[in-house]
Amino acid sequence: MKNLIILLSFLSIFSCKKAQENVSKPSFSQEISIDKNWNGDKLISDLNFVSSINPTCKLKTTFFNRSEKQIEEDDAKCTLSKIKFNYEKLNSINKKNIIGKLASNIELFIKNNIPKSNNADLSYQTTLYIEKNKTITDSIVIYQSFNFSEALTVKTKYYYLDKNEIYLLDIVEDESGVNVEKWEHYKINSSGKISSVQQKSFSKDNNITKTSIDFWKGKYHFEASNRDEVKTIFNIIINSLEDISMDITEEGTTNKYSKLKAEEINYQKIKIKYNDSSDEMGVIYIEKSDDNYFISGNPIYFINPGNNEIPLQKIK
Repeated sequence: MKNLIILLSFLSIFSCKKAQENVSKPSFSQEISIDKNWNGDKLISDLNFVSSINPTCKLKTTFFNRSEKQIEEDDAKCTLSKIKFNYEKLNSINKKNIIGKLASNIELFIKNNIPKSNNADLSYQTTLYIEKNKTITDSIVIYQSFNFSEALTVKTKYYYLDKNEIYLLDIVEDESGVNVEKWEHYKINSSGKISSVQQKSFSKDNNITKTSIDFWKGKYHFEASNRDEVKTIFNIIINSLEDISMDITEEGTTNKYSKLKAEEINYQKIKIKYNDSSDEMGVIYIEKSDDNYFISGNPIYFINPGNNEIPLQKIK
């Protein structure tokens, strides 16, 4: 009995000591603090909200032919308009900006940096850094805004930070409306490392995936005359996005280009650079809208200024 009393006394002391340790050492979650001015919009974490963007933000009429009333109706219908966080304020960040802590020795900060490679006319990018014991342990790009003026396209990455959870959303806006490309969910662990939890890819058309796009394959023809009745003709053959040839006739002279490659602006719009020496005058864009194709770019615009996008005939 005496030994039992001693054992119970020992267990009681041990239990009290353990309780004191638990009080003196807060859990990981109790120490988390994120600055609400920089945590993004909570809707980005809602996959149901993300899934509603494509069907509600697709335009039923031509982008440039809409009335002010139609524009207001389209904006109100598009669920993307529910996002209230002002992501554009990230564009003005010019130094390291501490936005929170995950623990006493794990700090989060954001900083703007230059994208490694993109052909955007205007671009912004913000990276989230995790720093443990004053050493950067991991990082991830959480915000991007790429503006392609010739293609009339804007690519944007939005984010939301919830404690040690990171949610990212990639969208593309063009003449057809808004299209979700990808949604991602990450988690930061106690070592200051970022790990993937879930990823979901989207397509503009339920029958189209990024790995099985074959609707570009074919022969295309375009011709138009300027005010002086000088004709410009484009004959384009797309075997794949890695194998394109093009014959361009201007003022009676035909130039042939081969072994061209296309850059995907989004699932239904591609960019083809056929003449490196002509800058933007050597670039065209082809877009698919339902069963119709359109051609645009400076070479098309300057045939008859004011017409930036003209129907393109797909022959085969």
